[in-house]
Amino acid sequence: MQAEEPMQKQKSGTLTADMPPSSETGQPAWRAIIAPWWKAALAVLPTFLITRLIFLLLTYFGGVLFTVPNYSTTALTARDVLYSWYRWDAIRFITIATKGYISLDYAAFFPLYPALERTFSSVLHLDILLTGMLISNIVFFGTLIVLYRLVESEFDSATAKRTALYLSIFPTAFFFFAAYNESLFLFFLLLSFYTMRRGLWWLAGLFGGLATLTRSIGLLLVVIFLCEYVRQEWPRLRQSWKEDEGLHILRHFFSLLAVVLIPLGLGVYSFGLYKIFGDPLAFSHAQVNWRENLNFPWVAPFTGLKILATQSPFTFASPHIIIDLTALLLFLLLLVLTFFGPERFARHQWTFALFGLLALVYALLFPGSPGAGGIPYDPIPSTQRFVLEIFAGFIMMARLGRRPWFHQGYLLLALPLLAFLVFQFITGHWTV
Repeated sequence: MQAEEPMQKQKSGTLTADMPPSSETGQPAWRAIIAPWWKAALAVLPTFLITRLIFLLLTYFGGVLFTVPNYSTTALTARDVLYSWYRWDAIRFITIATKGYISLDYAAFFPLYPALERTFSSVLHLDILLTGMLISNIVFFGTLIVLYRLVESEFDSATAKRTALYLSIFPTAFFFFAAYNESLFLFFLLLSFYTMRRGLWWLAGLFGGLATLTRSIGLLLVVIFLCEYVRQEWPRLRQSWKEDEGLHILRHFFSLLAVVLIPLGLGVYSFGLYKIFGDPLAFSHAQVNWRENLNFPWVAPFTGLKILATQSPFTFASPHIIIDLTALLLFLLLLVLTFFGPERFARHQWTFALFGLLALVYALLFPGSPGAGGIPYDPIPSTQRFVLEIFAGFIMMARLGRRPWFHQGYLLLALPLLAFLVFQFITGHWTV
């Protein structure tokens, strides 16, 4: 079933699908703007609260029972339990927030999230890890709201609600709870898409720039911006050209300049790195510790398959590779279904899937570096985390979720896997 065309912006450029005139709605314009966002907040609030409760329960039981020996009378503090989330990249971000970029290794971690940690921790006088987790969770609530609004306007409210649910309980969704930058990046990514779809180009560029200041993959929004701009503005630009409306032509080209705001986020960070390390590309050079040089996108998955075929399935590397390959293949399939099949997206929605494809290719272009001593390694590390940003895959799952068997099957698989991976993370047995 093809999705219907979303309501297009009015010719005047002042009214959008979210801005009905007060004379039509019988209420003030500002209230008409807020109403759908309030509705979206109420729609996703139960999912948000229940999943946060799940994470708190898993933190309590896992943080205590996997730390205290059997039958011990030792009592942990609440801080001890909280710091079971003090792992891997969370440590990196907190180090940057408290000490700055102390070595080149840290340049791989973009600055917006640790800057927020530092700012709010100082203002609120809160523990830095708690601050980071509060930021992640509050921003994730905003992410669910924007995701709901985007999907509701493009498809329907039932699909929007399932999309928010499926994202919230995906097996690696605990990164939205941890002191990681996943929530912040997805929030700005979705806002950029949402404003692009409404022709609000300068807002889209601003949000895209903030996404890039959070993670380098935000640069891919330049491609999406140009695609959306051509799709929406080219017919109007051609009409203005035929009618020799010079002012309208200039206005169109002025809107196009907003795309510069997206790479500007990287430019700001590069300037800061030049001041600190004398190297504006330090964010890329730091990746040498985790990633190999540029390669063809099929090299990493085929290397993973080769390792699985030649090594014991009971090595440390094998389950990592299986999980990452499964996540990769699942989202590739979901993205293919956005173009083909009964639940395919309308053509004007293909930019959603395009971003997902570009994100997957981007992750595959730089395979993981082998471990010391020839120990088998995961050539596509953190794929199970990166797919969280491919929101088109979750929309496709939500469309498939209209079938009861798919919906129930997803819930039965996702929830126990989520609990298992949370325990892996907080006990230090899962490196991502």
